[in-house]
Parts: sequence; C-alpha cells; structure tokens
Amino acid sequence: MIAGISRVRNESLILKDTLEHFSKHCDHIFIYDDCSTDDSVKIMQQFKNVTIIKGKEWSQNQWQEETKHRGLLLDIVKKSKKYEMCLCFDADERLMGKLPKTTGGYSVDLFDGYLTKDLNKPYKSGRLSQLSRMWGPECREILVFFDPTKAKYDKAGQREPSYSGKIKKTHVKIKHFGKCLSVEHWEETCDFYSRYFPQWAEKWERRKGKAIHIKSDFGAELYNWNDLLCLKY
Repeated sequence: MIAGISRVRNESLILKDTLEHFSKHCDHIFIYDDCSTDDSVKIMQQFKNVTIIKGKEWSQNQWQEETKHRGLLLDIVKKSKKYEMCLCFDADERLMGKLPKTTGGYSVDLFDGYLTKDLNKPYKSGRLSQLSRMWGPECREILVFFDPTKAKYDKAGQREPSYSGKIKKTHVKIKHFGKCLSVEHWEETCDFYSRYFPQWAEKWERRKGKAIHIKSDFGAELYNWNDLLCLKY
C-alpha cells in the first residue's frame, strides 16, 4: 500500500484537484494543515481517504516547520505499519507517469512551469496537470517515493528525506505549477519566500514584478511540455 504525505496552507484554489490527482496514486493521504485561513480544511474533509492533522499555531520559521511537519507525517505512516511505500508531494505538483510497483527509494525530475506573454491566463479551476504553460529545461532531482522505514526528516528545510537505502531514478516526472498559476499568485509567492525564508529573500525580492517570463528564472529558453521531454530525453 502507498501512503501520500503533504503539508498545506491556504491551497483552496487547487486542493480539490490535488487530492483527486494524488488519490489515483495513493491508498491514503495524510496532510498537515498549517493553520489555513481559507477553505482548505473543508475541502480535505470531503475526501474519505484523507486524514488531516491540524496545526495549532502558525510559525514564521517556515524553514524549520517544513521539516517538522513532514517528519510528523512520516512518523504516522511508520507507526501504522500498513504502508510499504510513501509518496511526498506538494499541492502545486502533478505526477506525469506511473509510479514503480516495487519498493525502494525513487527520485524524479521536477520541472518549473512559467507564465509567458501568450500563456498567462490565471488558473481558476479544472485539471491543473493540463494547464497550458511553458517549461524551463532545468530540473531538480528529488526523492519523493520511498520505503518509509528507511527515511527520516532530520535537517531543516527538507523537501526530500534523508534515506538509508539505495535511490533509483524513475521515468516519472513532476510538473511544478507554483510559479505559473497567475500573476497574482507569483507576487504572493515572492512575498512569502522573501519574508519567511531569509536565505532566499534576496532572490525572491528580485523576482517581484517579473511574473511574465521570456526565459526561465535561470536564463534558459522555455519549451512546451512535449518539446521539453524530447529535448531532455
């Protein structure tokens, strides 16, 4: 069985689609709600396969909180002893491809989507995975699918856990929509990271007012998704 784990705060815009998407990959999903002030909890409560752990107090020290919350969720999965594998995801991510059927540790390539002059209509509803955007060729190789007994979150700011087993590469890809939902969301993201992640503040301050892209944040040409996959693979 596969357990999904995620932490959310104020993701009501995309959360229904997120849970529908990852319910196709996971038998059960455990979510830490970091004191949402929108309808996120109400949306999660509509799903029978979702267990919600509600935060009691929101902390500005998000660098530490990310690790703490994911560690708490992973401990719940471990203690249940029901799940052979764990999938860690963020609400603004979508898996492209099928997860491996064997146990172990598996990394995926995560790509950023971007708003451009021709493709910048704000996302309002529907299947986020099908949102028409341009993509940067840079990718982050991230361990997201793993044997929970060999994983732990023990360092600040961990998106992926420390893992004691062998890590294999998969053909699964992740589309990350966090930079391309809308111009408004881009500005909110810039404010959030510049305020609560001091180590990245300067970078995100420079990105304010620059939601519409000609190139990626790293200076590379942008591609549609199919052309990107041909380029990379």
